[in-house]
Amino acid sequence: MPKYNSLDNIPAKTFFEILKTKNYQLLKPKPSEKGLEAVFMAIYDNFFIGSDNYEAKEYLRLTKDISFYKYKIATLKQAVHFYYYNQTTKQMREDFIKALKDGYGIVIDLEADFAEEVKRVLTLEVGLIENDLAIAEIEFNKMIKKSQSKDFNYFEAVVGLGNVLQGNALVKEEMTLAVYMACEKSAIKLVEQQKNKK
Repeated sequence: MPKYNSLDNIPAKTFFEILKTKNYQLLKPKPSEKGLEAVFMAIYDNFFIGSDNYEAKEYLRLTKDISFYKYKIATLKQAVHFYYYNQTTKQMREDFIKALKDGYGIVIDLEADFAEEVKRVLTLEVGLIENDLAIAEIEFNKMIKKSQSKDFNYFEAVVGLGNVLQGNALVKEEMTLAVYMACEKSAIKLVEQQKNKK
């Protein structure tokens, strides 16, 4: 495990530098250590969760939707293939058709040719889910691109936090990402309170 592997121990300055440069060696890994990008992405996910803002909530919603659509497609294909290629009784197929309707909203006509209905499900119904997946992935990629394209200056951010949270000893250049996030939340709350007083 690299030296920096969580919100609590990675310096905020290092986190934002990695975000900008993708230099995962800044995590201070052991020699020839692998999986640095996954470690950073875990920190990044926790950063988004802890940020508690609209963008973070959208990020979490989209990652959940993408995972769900991928799971739904894989499960649907596997189940349909099973019932198509294996010997099943009429009762098994009726139960499967009912489960598809209840779980996925997919209707299979029991009186129609089962092979034709399977083809329809694999093309039309799976296609609709794949469209939903593609739209979610496009939104997710736009969000990531937009987030990464913002010119973020860490030192300006620290100065801004220092101006809002005057006298707060936690606001300093070498703070951890967890401290940075707490200071940022506190500063936003303070600014909102001041706006409401006007």
